[in-house]
Amino acid sequence: MKVLNLKDNTTYSSERTSHSKDIGDISDYLVLDRIANCDISDLMDENNNSLLVYPNSFGECDDRIGSQKLFTLQKICWDKGRCVKATLSTGNVAGFIKFDGMHVTIHSRFSHSDDEDFFLHYMLEKVLGVNLFSLTYGVTDDPVFDYLLCMFPKLLSEALRQGIYKEYQRHEYNDSNIRGTVNINRHLKYNIPFNGSISYSVREFSYDNMVTELIRHTIEYICSKKIGKALLESSPQIMTDVRQIISVTPRYNKFDRERIVRGNLKMITHPYFVKYASLQKLCLRILRGDKVKYKSRENEIYGILFDVSYLWEEYLAEHLMRHGFLHPDNRKQKGRIYLTSKNDFPRYPDYYRDANRTVIDAKYKKEMDPRNDVNQMITYMYRLKSLHGILLHPSTGSSCIRDTYQLLGYGASEKADLSTIHFHVPQSADNYRSFKSQMVAEEKTMIDNINMVTNKNWF
Repeated sequence: MKVLNLKDNTTYSSERTSHSKDIGDISDYLVLDRIANCDISDLMDENNNSLLVYPNSFGECDDRIGSQKLFTLQKICWDKGRCVKATLSTGNVAGFIKFDGMHVTIHSRFSHSDDEDFFLHYMLEKVLGVNLFSLTYGVTDDPVFDYLLCMFPKLLSEALRQGIYKEYQRHEYNDSNIRGTVNINRHLKYNIPFNGSISYSVREFSYDNMVTELIRHTIEYICSKKIGKALLESSPQIMTDVRQIISVTPRYNKFDRERIVRGNLKMITHPYFVKYASLQKLCLRILRGDKVKYKSRENEIYGILFDVSYLWEEYLAEHLMRHGFLHPDNRKQKGRIYLTSKNDFPRYPDYYRDANRTVIDAKYKKEMDPRNDVNQMITYMYRLKSLHGILLHPSTGSSCIRDTYQLLGYGASEKADLSTIHFHVPQSADNYRSFKSQMVAEEKTMIDNINMVTNKNWF
């Protein structure tokens, strides 16, 4: 299988230039022609492929990433009907794709290596709550399937926070405490001559149903894998969640797996258990994973991608919310603010804190857009009457307060300012453990820089 390593948000050329990276052989570009210049939504599993995009494929957010291009391929020079020069640009996703004998890996552009992506793994570890690097590397030859397994604990925990899924089931009884519909045929079969019992059926809520059985089968399947025991025992919360599912599925039978899978092909639409739809979809993909992996249709696209802007935003939320920041979620349409008294023009600042009137916007890019990013931040600051606006970027350079601008308009009288802060992504770590320790230090520096911006009098 041919392997191609790329980085997100990067332009490559078959001819080295000052603005692009050299990828070498022109054939490496042309083999991607089939999936280039297509919207990501056209390649996803909803369109008869086996490509998942986190979090979009799991109902976590709107389909904004789906309208973006996975790759943009431009054939810019031809000779006798053959393309001899091309450029390839990657989008805002990272992960793994397999198709037509090609294995494409897309790393974060802030990663220090073309072979290992410590930064992506670290963000996923924080967002998903499991140590992906120690669990997956060296376990299988299929990182796509490993990532699906590692996403299971997070989706299980989110679903169980809504309660254990229950639905009506029809159960048959034969006793003297009749409370349902009498089953005449069954009664005649078991209770003649009359022995004091009545055969009847009753429709009642049950925790042991098709959905919880699907989850139980997935747990047992994961336990059968090398990665499984470590994954499902990686935290006390995961162990508690697993025990809950096992306790409510006493009718589990490993030979019922195919029947349970068929019974879950219709997605859950219950308004009180919306998180279970995402978990149900993941369980089906895991349980049918071997068929996807080894028996996929000819020309099928197979893989998993991650919206790295989403990961960067959610990773920062893990730290900023501990320091009093609120985190509205535009993807789930929660925590929105409005620009008018009649709730018109909803807006979603990434993080804001009333205590010292601060707004922070997470930007997964190297530099701010002096037009769109600034206009967006000024809108948030005006609406929230904030004194400090911060654009927070990852960077391969040092962590620092890059720029601070004194604002005019209403902000001049209150000494409002707009700052850009760079978060250094370590570039010299030899292993993942070293990278993690360096990231902990950079996280502390980030909080120190934010405090410096919000507490210091710049005038």
